[in-house]
Amino acid sequence: MPKVKVDDIQIYYEVKGEGFPLVMITGLGGNLEGWDPRLVEGLSKDFKLVMFDNRGAGRTGISNREYTIRLFADDTAGLMNTLGISKAHILGISMGGMIAQELVLNYPEKVSKLVLCSTYSGGSKAVQPSQKVSEMLTVDASTMSPEEWRRKIYLPLVYPDDFIEKTLIS
Repeated sequence: MPKVKVDDIQIYYEVKGEGFPLVMITGLGGNLEGWDPRLVEGLSKDFKLVMFDNRGAGRTGISNREYTIRLFADDTAGLMNTLGISKAHILGISMGGMIAQELVLNYPEKVSKLVLCSTYSGGSKAVQPSQKVSEMLTVDASTMSPEEWRRKIYLPLVYPDDFIEKTLIS
C-alpha cells in the first residue's frame, strides 16, 4: 500500500497510467475506490493518474487539526511535492472540486487545467444541501463495501429516486 508522509499524516495514493499528471480529488468521505473503473481505465491511457484518499478518509491518516478546505488543498499540494509533480491537471468532484478551487487559488503554479465536477464554491451565498443530503454526506462509510457505499450514498445523491427504481434497479 503506497503511502507518503505529508505534513502530519500519511496519505494513501495510487498512480495509474503514463503521461502528463492528472490529480483526482475525491469528495467528502469518499476514497479513491469511488472512481468509476471505466473512467480510470480511459483516462490512464493518456494521463498519469494520481488518486488519493483525503485526510481522514479511506486509508489516509487522521489528525486532531480542524479540517478545512484549505488544509485539504495544502495536503494535495504536499502530495504533489512529495511525488515530484510540479504541475498537473486537477480534477475535483463534489468536495474535491472545492479543494481543487482552493488549490488553484493558493498554488496556481501547480495547476495546468482545472476540471470541476458536481461541486460548488461554498461560502455564505452558496445554496446549502438539504438535511437528507447532509446526513448522507456525513455518514461513517468506513465499514461499507464500495458497492454498499454506491448503493446507499452515491446513487441517491446523484440520481432521483424514480430514476434509480426504473433504471438502475432491476
